[in-house]
Amino acid sequence: MRLIGLFREAECSPGRHRSNDAQLLEQVAQALRRRGFRVDLMTLEEAAASRRSAAMVFSMCQGWPALEAIMRWELDGTRVVNSPRSSLNTYRDQLPALMRAAGIPFPPTRLLATAREVDPAVRVNGGMWLKRGDVHASISADVQWIDSADGLKIGLRDFASRGIARAALQPHCEGDEVKFYGVAGGGLFHWFYPGDGLSDEGRRRSRPGDRGRHKLDVAALRRLTERAAAAAGLDIFGGDVIVAPSGELTLIDLNDWPSFAPCRDAASEAIADHLMRRVDAAWNTGLVSSANESAV
Repeated sequence: MRLIGLFREAECSPGRHRSNDAQLLEQVAQALRRRGFRVDLMTLEEAAASRRSAAMVFSMCQGWPALEAIMRWELDGTRVVNSPRSSLNTYRDQLPALMRAAGIPFPPTRLLATAREVDPAVRVNGGMWLKRGDVHASISADVQWIDSADGLKIGLRDFASRGIARAALQPHCEGDEVKFYGVAGGGLFHWFYPGDGLSDEGRRRSRPGDRGRHKLDVAALRRLTERAAAAAGLDIFGGDVIVAPSGELTLIDLNDWPSFAPCRDAASEAIADHLMRRVDAAWNTGLVSSANESAV
């Protein structure tokens, strides 16, 4: 049975991200081949002519033009993981309302048109985060610390000059930042503090400075992140959470199909297992693995 994997668009995968993204996709493909699938990795343009022959497409695409095209594929019957509709749910002009509706703590977010004059009612209150309003950050300039009205104007002009139509303004959440990666159905969950290493089990290695960390309930962290991913409809996901001094958890970012760079080996196997289950659920009665069926 044939599967197609889509590389992330170059504009959404700059610098070292391109290498990390490609490595993950290659490892997922290798893991699927070991499970008996025929797997071809392609760009969106290359896949357009051949995607009908695939049992499933697994996609790292994130930009609006690519997601719009893949949504048309879905409407035409192509099975896609992550669904492009789920990927769009991670955009910052969609995510805040979605998380609020799901009861998941998320910073109050104000959306601003980058090409318009700033509303005088908008206050930065000593400092706020200005983030591109669509796909999550690709470069450092996509998330800016703003501490003045002039700084806000400059930041919005920068976004407008790069073709970013809307920006998200959010207050700072005090606490420790935690990054996480996951696969739906409990296939994988990894977390770490930025700058720290991971154990083989995905648990943070202790460091001398850890006594200053706020208390983290790892089980609660996992529940929160998996609820967020389910609310967005994501199979493969990652993101960022803030642990407040009280221990309260606030989601500040949710990403579709990250590179899983700190845990790529485990992630590629977990993703391959998940994709195999998705194919089996779609094509089989559950008695015979799709990997053992005749090739499509």
